[in-house]
Amino acid sequence: MKFGIDIGHNCSPDTGAKGIDKTEDFLTKAVGEIVIQNLQKAGHSVVNCTPTSVSSVNDSLRKRVDKANQANVDFYVSIHFNSFNGKAHGTEVFALSPKGREVGKKVLDEIVALGFNDRRVREANFFVLKNTNMPAILIECCFCDSPIDMGKFNAKAMADAITKGLIGNPDESNKPQNLIIKMPTFLKPSTEQVKDLPKESCIEIQAGTYPIMDFRFEEGHYFIEWPNTSQGNRREHFVFAGHSEIK
Repeated sequence: MKFGIDIGHNCSPDTGAKGIDKTEDFLTKAVGEIVIQNLQKAGHSVVNCTPTSVSSVNDSLRKRVDKANQANVDFYVSIHFNSFNGKAHGTEVFALSPKGREVGKKVLDEIVALGFNDRRVREANFFVLKNTNMPAILIECCFCDSPIDMGKFNAKAMADAITKGLIGNPDESNKPQNLIIKMPTFLKPSTEQVKDLPKESCIEIQAGTYPIMDFRFEEGHYFIEWPNTSQGNRREHFVFAGHSEIK
């Protein structure tokens, strides 16, 4: 699976909220870099959507979204820390799509399990949620101006909780699933019919069971990722779902 990870702020003049002793952009970087490492170790692709230079906060937001959309990531995660009055505390996740709310709840539950107050999965018309082409969540890990939250906060524990919410147990997430081919068919570079694609781009595959790393469903097809390129000359292929199943 390809994740877009947006490490909130971290690009002057977009620096985020002021915490008790550390700014928001310091905290988001500490957590976000570990999340990226965790996902990569688990066999997932990661696009770091944090820009390197911006002219304004609006420019910063637009560059994050554009990078995710141009890279066609499967899921977008924006990492932030809240700030209010020094008394508010807890964690909350924002999402607009059904898939975003589903994954957001899993992430929220893992962070709450660390001892943070549950402020629920909520909806908000944040720029990065409205303008990404894929399911997206914005995580407010906790309040960086709260003595209660900062007393509990540990960057690695927070990052590990986010990772587990996104992909389950990281130690198990790279175990292959199986693609069952029911009858001879083709691996293709798109969901178009074989007859409409260049002959050399389609690879015949026989009935059988094949281990895969990841998949998603798209337009009547499975988009699959092989553990290696032993089947075909690409890591990723489309295969007609009517001739196959995932187990």
